[in-house]
Amino acid sequence: MNTTPANPTDDFSQCHVSIIENFKQLRELGMSEITDPVQPETQAIAQKLLDFYHEVVLNHHHEEEQELFNIVMDCASPGSELVQTSQMVKRLTEEHRHLEKEWKKIEGDIKKLAKGQFARLDKEASVGMAEHYLLHAKYEESFFLPLSAEILKNTDLESLGLSLHTRHNLHKTPCYI
Repeated sequence: MNTTPANPTDDFSQCHVSIIENFKQLRELGMSEITDPVQPETQAIAQKLLDFYHEVVLNHHHEEEQELFNIVMDCASPGSELVQTSQMVKRLTEEHRHLEKEWKKIEGDIKKLAKGQFARLDKEASVGMAEHYLLHAKYEESFFLPLSAEILKNTDLESLGLSLHTRHNLHKTPCYI
């Protein structure tokens, strides 16, 4: 039995596992030779990436910006901790917008491939976007989430983890009227 209390930032960290896996797949797709007709495996990967981006990545950005970033900023101690946190939040939010713009550059080709239509996926744009996202996730995992965990460790914020867990598992949550 695990008696270690859950860290409120664990849901964000766990989300990065699938994000990293999917962006590695994008990098591989970008480096692969896409043939005409489009191979069923290529079509399936493109559809998976398209769905994942819209169902997970955009929601992940929103949740971080609306929940985690705000709570961490509110709980950070005035002075150097708050300054450091503010700088990290600003950087991560700017990276979110930049990554979303990078996705828009390749999304049309990903959509075509997902439909089985041939497209010349821009190698530089797709591999670059994947690499940028992997660096973004590594920065969050290595610097922001540990700082967040430290800031939140002496607060009563189990509700953050519960809120996120419930939202991510809404289809499994029994509802009573």
